[in-house]
Amino acid sequence: MGKRKAFGIAAALVGAAAASALFMYTNGGERPQAKDDLLGPAPAGKTEQAGRKGIIAGTLEPSLTYKKKNGVYVFTFTVKNQTERVQTVTFTSGKKYDYILYRDGKKVKQFSEGKMFAQIYEERTLKQGEELSFQETFRGLKPGTYTLEWWLADKNWPNARAKVTFTVE
Repeated sequence: MGKRKAFGIAAALVGAAAASALFMYTNGGERPQAKDDLLGPAPAGKTEQAGRKGIIAGTLEPSLTYKKKNGVYVFTFTVKNQTERVQTVTFTSGKKYDYILYRDGKKVKQFSEGKMFAQIYEERTLKQGEELSFQETFRGLKPGTYTLEWWLADKNWPNARAKVTFTVE
């Protein structure tokens, strides 16, 4: 493939991405916004919930749980559509979530730090009661008190986030 053809294809892709971003910007006001609930740390080993049951108008209910086995911690972050209608989650890149792990109040790791993500636009619809789940595994954690903050990478759902605190001995 010649340089001109490759340049033309790249320019077309950039143009399509710009048009997509413009479309998202102009239509973004039509998307539902999550309620402004701040979550505190969940008890160790417990699910973090927003404290409600049943259908909740306008929210994606986040939860963060973990299981420990032989020094390995497996965390599951879930957002569930607890509304009375279908909701859309929009990802503007390959990054679908992010998290920060703290030990004794100091940042140990951030999922997105030092990574590059493909610029891919994806919409996922969640019917009433449906959920999205993501998992990460941590090994070799040093002793201390840890806090894991995890959130959905969709600016339309800024409060689809959860936090859990746990101790490694």
